[in-house]
Amino acid sequence: MFQYKFSYTHPHRHFIDLEMRICEHDSAELILQLPAWRPGRYELENFAKNIQYFKVSDADGNPLKFEKITKDTWKVSTPNISEIIIAYNYYANELNAGSTYLDECQLYVNPVNCCLYVPNRMEESCVVDLDIPGNYKIACSLEQNGHQLKANNFDELAESPWIASNSLQHKSYEVEGIEFHVWFQGECQPDWDRILKDFKAFTIEQIKDFTAFPVSEYHFINQILPYKTYHGVEHTASTVISLGPGEELMGEKLYRSLLGVSSHELYHTWNVKQIRPKTLLPYDYSKENYSRMGYLYEGVTTYMGDLYLKRSNVFSNEAFFSTQEENLLKHFHNGGRHNMSVADSGFDTWLDGYEMGIPNRKVSIYTEGALCALMLDICILNKSTGQYSLRDVMTRLYKEYACKGKGLTEEDYIHELMAYGGVKALHVVEDHIYGTKDFRASLDVVLSIVGLQIEEQENRDFFASRLGLKALRQQSEFHVKQVRSDAVADKVKIAEGDVIIAIDEQQITKELLESFMTKDRVKLKLKRRFETIDVEVPLSAIRYYPKYKVVPMKKTSDRQKVLFEKWLG
Repeated sequence: MFQYKFSYTHPHRHFIDLEMRICEHDSAELILQLPAWRPGRYELENFAKNIQYFKVSDADGNPLKFEKITKDTWKVSTPNISEIIIAYNYYANELNAGSTYLDECQLYVNPVNCCLYVPNRMEESCVVDLDIPGNYKIACSLEQNGHQLKANNFDELAESPWIASNSLQHKSYEVEGIEFHVWFQGECQPDWDRILKDFKAFTIEQIKDFTAFPVSEYHFINQILPYKTYHGVEHTASTVISLGPGEELMGEKLYRSLLGVSSHELYHTWNVKQIRPKTLLPYDYSKENYSRMGYLYEGVTTYMGDLYLKRSNVFSNEAFFSTQEENLLKHFHNGGRHNMSVADSGFDTWLDGYEMGIPNRKVSIYTEGALCALMLDICILNKSTGQYSLRDVMTRLYKEYACKGKGLTEEDYIHELMAYGGVKALHVVEDHIYGTKDFRASLDVVLSIVGLQIEEQENRDFFASRLGLKALRQQSEFHVKQVRSDAVADKVKIAEGDVIIAIDEQQITKELLESFMTKDRVKLKLKRRFETIDVEVPLSAIRYYPKYKVVPMKKTSDRQKVLFEKWLG
């Protein structure tokens, strides 16, 4: 058993004091590892940079010799030493769904950020003592005894974040004898009746399809912040979600985001926490766990999270279509789709994280993975005349792989898709998951199967529509963030990083941009790294970066109507 203790003396300084006690040690040296990444974010991290001091001693307080042998690994000399105490602190001043944070109002910990482990003893139980104010409640999926938490092994500890605070708001609901807890930390006024009704609805639908829930209870732990943010991280029996601003929580837009991310993270309880690529089973916290299957564990989850909101009637058809329209826009506005498949992009999250990186290099495992899942779902529905869907494939993966402790290979997944979807499903795999073939023709075909079509609409953003660039406004300046290859902006040599500071020698306003939508020529003043120049830009009739709308076809057959109902419920 390993013992951890969390305490602090000056919370405004954001330093947590940690103590790890190791007993029954029986070798001449000890290896201590701090995780190099965290599940739910498939990129290397550097958590060790947050450690300010690090001390090792025996049970009597005598210092032990140690050295750091990698950026997050320590080797301790332990001749004839059976009990070792490691004392260190951790700077906790980052607040998102995967971080660790301390202030006067809360102790928020993702143990995978800051808890050391012994690589050859990961299966031993862990006890965590929290030295916190007596009136603090704890939102956590671990077994609790007062302010003590217990985990069966390090994996369970690493996957069990908590918030300790005296201002937590909490309610729960029950489905199939399983209790689901909803926690809010931060300034907000939840409409509990609405939240519990909607959460229960999508929970029922997900459990109904999988026929079982992998854990005995589940916790939605929400960090509500006073500024705009959106982030969620899945765990075995919980999720942490950060959203803001809190004053808008029950407004239409942010509440829809809460529903979307919550349904998404709940679906992860099966998909990736249980249905796991073989290369991620078990997790190796010390290095990269390469996988090309981000299209499954994030792409399918993105699609299914939204689909279950529709199938549970939490979302209307239009609300569900808007999620797919957002995916279409992100996909078609990203030139990286021509250069790297979603499978290879998933592999490369370990290279450059979740940033898009250099222009037009890669795509998103969420966006393109979700669109591929949409196509696969309708292909399977069509082949089986509505008898089966991608939901049945996922249920089979859960029962035949996850429940039997088997990791999933790429070949396994493709085999199951073909068994349900046949040659059409294989075409999606080859052309769009592992290839870079244009999505549009395939999307048109599959959507027509359920009586839908994609309608392109003009983008009313002047820079996007008329010049073919995307810019971020900062006061009266526009910082160029993306330029479409071969668009007008590209042809006059405008590049990412340029700053547009005036148009026709006028300060840029919303009204000015609207007045230029019908012009055939403008003069831009550009600020660059070494110069400020004027650029004459001829505007063609071409409109770039259109928006996308999913709309019903004017005429649909009985078969299309039946498949539509089978699809959305």
